Amino acid sequence: MLQRIRPTKIELIRLRRFLALARKVHKILRERLTILVNEFMIRIREAYSLRKKFNDMYLDIVNKAIALYGFYGNNLFKYLEDTISERCKVIVGQENIMGIKTIAVMFKGGSFTRTPSFSDIDSFRTYSIEFLKLLISLGSCDRAIISIGNEIIRTRRKVNALEHILIPRLTNIIKYLRMKFEEREREEKARLKRVKAILERRGG
Repeated sequence: MLQRIRPTKIELIRLRRFLALARKVHKILRERLTILVNEFMIRIREAYSLRKKFNDMYLDIVNKAIALYGFYGNNLFKYLEDTISERCKVIVGQENIMGIKTIAVMFKGGSFTRTPSFSDIDSFRTYSIEFLKLLISLGSCDRAIISIGNEIIRTRRKVNALEHILIPRLTNIIKYLRMKFEEREREEKARLKRVKAILERRGG
């Protein structure tokens, strides 16, 4: 690459500006990387809390379902279906996290008629909806973690490329050009000294 660089003052000025820009971009990307890692850790802690709650609720809801089915049989499903006034819906959209687009899911619906009912089934029904909401929140959180993690990998690659490849390369080229200019300056001074000595001999 050094062979393709023209050793001119204009080229040196251009490279200095490019190096200054690369350092600014490097600083911005490092700050973004720090913020992304912090956000990633926040989401990890959130996912851990949701998953712990999910595991507890999952075991609980399975046990409740087995007990209710053992007592009511298929009448359990018929009752649940007959008392639904609005079915559960899932709305899928997008969430923007620091410019990162990730899938966002919202739970909607799940209301029931106010008919005479069985308290144990109604309690199970309400608990089931809470479980579904938790499951959707956990899925959205996991999706955000994956998206942020991928962005961290991309940003870290850019930071490393700037820090270990581009900036050192530009620094070396600028150093090379300075050495070239210093060498030219020494040669010019030596040439002027020789010319001066020749003129002095002729004048003497």
